[in-house]
Amino acid sequence: MRIAIYNEFFGENFAETELAERICLAANNLGWESIEVASSIEIKKFNPDFVLVLHFKTPKLTGFPTYGCMWNPPDFFDQYETAIKREKAKENILSYDAYLSSSVQINTWLKDILFGTNKKFFIAPFYTSCHQTQYQMPSLDNPHLVYIGTNWDGTRFQELFQHLDTKDYMEIYGPQKAWKHLKHSYKGLLPFDGTSVLNTLNKAGLGLCLHKEEHRRSSIPSMRIFEIVASGAVAICEQHPFIKESFGDSVFYISSDLSPIEKVNQISRYVRWIQNNQKDALAMSAEAHKIFTEKYSFENLLLGIVQHHKKLIREKGFFTTFNNTKRASDKSVEIIVRVGDRDASMVKRCLDSIASQVYNNIGVIIVKYKQLDYLDSLLKDYEGKFPIKTIETEFSGFRSSQMIAGINAVDAEYFGFLDDDDSIHPNHVYSLVSLLEKSNEIGVAYSGSIRVWESNKSDFSQINKHNLLQETSELAYFEPFDINKLLIFNNFITSNSFIARSSLIDEDLKNDPELRVAEDMFLLLNLCRKTKFIFTYEATCEFYWRSTKAENSTFEGNDLWEESIKRIRHMFWKKSFPSSRFILSPVDINSSFTQANSNIDDLEELQFQLQYTLNVIEAIKTSKFWKLRNAWFQLKKALKIPMDDQLL
Repeated sequence: MRIAIYNEFFGENFAETELAERICLAANNLGWESIEVASSIEIKKFNPDFVLVLHFKTPKLTGFPTYGCMWNPPDFFDQYETAIKREKAKENILSYDAYLSSSVQINTWLKDILFGTNKKFFIAPFYTSCHQTQYQMPSLDNPHLVYIGTNWDGTRFQELFQHLDTKDYMEIYGPQKAWKHLKHSYKGLLPFDGTSVLNTLNKAGLGLCLHKEEHRRSSIPSMRIFEIVASGAVAICEQHPFIKESFGDSVFYISSDLSPIEKVNQISRYVRWIQNNQKDALAMSAEAHKIFTEKYSFENLLLGIVQHHKKLIREKGFFTTFNNTKRASDKSVEIIVRVGDRDASMVKRCLDSIASQVYNNIGVIIVKYKQLDYLDSLLKDYEGKFPIKTIETEFSGFRSSQMIAGINAVDAEYFGFLDDDDSIHPNHVYSLVSLLEKSNEIGVAYSGSIRVWESNKSDFSQINKHNLLQETSELAYFEPFDINKLLIFNNFITSNSFIARSSLIDEDLKNDPELRVAEDMFLLLNLCRKTKFIFTYEATCEFYWRSTKAENSTFEGNDLWEESIKRIRHMFWKKSFPSSRFILSPVDINSSFTQANSNIDDLEELQFQLQYTLNVIEAIKTSKFWKLRNAWFQLKKALKIPMDDQLL
């Protein structure tokens, strides 16, 4: 197995950096190849079997199976910074192919947010654990109690540690700024190398394990318990349901309902008992290490993923050996590729991504609008890989002309588009057609899209502060179908992200609207009038942008765009759209256009209406009715009669 471990905090003093080191050590012990990465560029170069994402800040960014490590309490996602970032975090999580979970509560939360998505996934147990170690007895003649923490969210358990700071047996490690309130027990920052923490714990003899309330409530263990028992040290833990169930009497427990000073007194009693009863304490540490080795080492957890992984890559079309056989049941798909402005390397990338598709029955329609010296030679490389139709067109200045020419050449049962500078992941067509085949009522299936920034210019740096490749990809569009957004030209379906039934091709689609730009919007709105759309909840395509906006095929805000949008408004003036699973009644597109393009006069009208409404409310408050209403509420309050808060 080859695994890439994506660490959002690569090079930073965070827990994920230590965990990445431990996972790599465990993978090496299994004979696997592993790499810690900080960008999708590194992932693609490494070509892994799957990717582990250590933090939900990172979405799926490549075509490889991507598994999210879910070891944060569900409460965190509801509290996570701003509302926009909370939604983005959940969007990132939805983009993963499967999930590695630290508790039953997380499992339930995941199943809830994935409900109704038609998404194939698995949930496998995975913890902030440690690689397998040989048991090494700690020295307990003069034991010290070690606590290791980065305190990323602020000063945690401050009063408890201030009391522990006065104890000679206490040793605390972590970033200096996180422990500046301590005077005696702070001992510095340990290397994030996967082994220094274990060596320090074993030498000291004892390890302290604490949890935030959110972690205890969700039964999520922290990495503290695993590193303590893996090191051979004796664990002193605040009460936690996972630790109690998993490690039983092999560790010591601090009562969670005690005050900080009472907890310190209990800890001190444990330290004295361990020093005076070393044989019994060593037996406990040996038992805890045995439990860790048999159930919770990263080696065991990684091996536990393998069978799930093998099943998933078949179900989701990652398994490339599907290409060896062509099934009679596979309906034909044709991909329309317009060529004329891009260089050979970009067109090759585009065609390579089609050739790599797991789905077998695919053809390509090349629509030429300019002569390209390299094209005939390049197309020979794909002979035998997929059938190719080449259509010669004249460049009229209308981007819609090549789109319609391609549509008119479709003979397959399904069709899609791929810009000559973009690409699709190997399971893209397979996942879309699989959804379409489930229901004849659905005419268009689409996926989420990844934006990739690329440039050869010197002003577009790809190196971050740690001298690592900067992330150049982002999950740009990942949204369920919402016709109202399309009706106000807020497009979330990229041209290479969808596959449609060719039975939808009628005279409306065969006739060229002669649009210079925004032809994709015209096509989508036209399809919306004819059928229902469905979202895969997968990210299976990429579109490439250059370092400056001028280099990209985007025209929003300029005269060409405004002209085309104005014409599209006229085309769909007073046209109704059929209902879909997200729309309960027909929608008059004109009303949405009007709403989307309101000008300053509309704003002034709204402000006038608001002020008028406020004046009406003030007038009501001076009326006899309002005075009687207030008197009635005061009487109810005096008599302690329950009142509806919404009326107050």
